[in-house]
Amino acid sequence: MKAYKKAIEGTKLAGPTYFGQVLGRVKTEIEANILNFGLENNNTYSVVVIITDGYCHDMEQTKSLLVDLSTMPFSGIVVGLGDSDFVDMEVLDADDMVLTDSLGRTAARDII
Repeated sequence: MKAYKKAIEGTKLAGPTYFGQVLGRVKTEIEANILNFGLENNNTYSVVVIITDGYCHDMEQTKSLLVDLSTMPFSGIVVGLGDSDFVDMEVLDADDMVLTDSLGRTAARDII
């Protein structure tokens, strides 16, 4: 805990926070692996760790990408920092309800 506190000391989190570009890149790489090896022969599983202050400024794009990624070998881990409002992360976590994008598509599984 001392090392963590020292590392975070003086660090200021600032927005806006966009996850879409990173998730889009991960999706592209997973799709390339599936194309090259096929879903059955693909031994790659991607895990992304998102360290955030809680806000997501491209929520609709992020939800759409997570719905897409829910059918792929992918999981996301959210680590919250600070005492901000984490309501956006609760939505993406989808523990209480299935994640649905703006087109009405639902996630195949909970991946966050």
